Amino acid sequence: MTEALGSVAYIPRRVRPLGLLRIDDWRVKLHGLCAAPDTELDPAARDGAHLAATEALPRPGVGGGRYGVGFVIAHRTPNNYSYVVGWWSYDCLLSTAAFSARFSHPAEITRCPSRQAGCVWELAVIDHERRAWTRTMLRSGARGGAEAYLEAVLSGKV
Repeated sequence: MTEALGSVAYIPRRVRPLGLLRIDDWRVKLHGLCAAPDTELDPAARDGAHLAATEALPRPGVGGGRYGVGFVIAHRTPNNYSYVVGWWSYDCLLSTAAFSARFSHPAEITRCPSRQAGCVWELAVIDHERRAWTRTMLRSGARGGAEAYLEAVLSGKV
């Protein structure tokens, strides 16, 4: 989310599911997103994602209009690590928080300005999450609820 305008051509990036994070009563899908085709997330990026979610998610996760489910995108951009945390509330509202970290210290996160929603690749993952939420929780006759939502993962290019 910190890439300069005009410096990055749109080339699809690889995204894959990295399991669930459990934070208090939250269950959060972790998505790994990498700019370079043959790179992997640093193992410490999982720690960065966990820290970002721990800082961003309201407590309690269940109650107050919240369902205790959401997602984190851990994105290895060309310049740094970006983390986007999202959680659902009041049937159809998505709240987000964004963080970044240097490559050398992917678990040392800094919160981004609240006006940032995500880069175009992160927005593709957020769109997947919106579609999964709509399909599993909001549509007439939706089945599976939160469990089905958590099972809806994204793998491929965005």
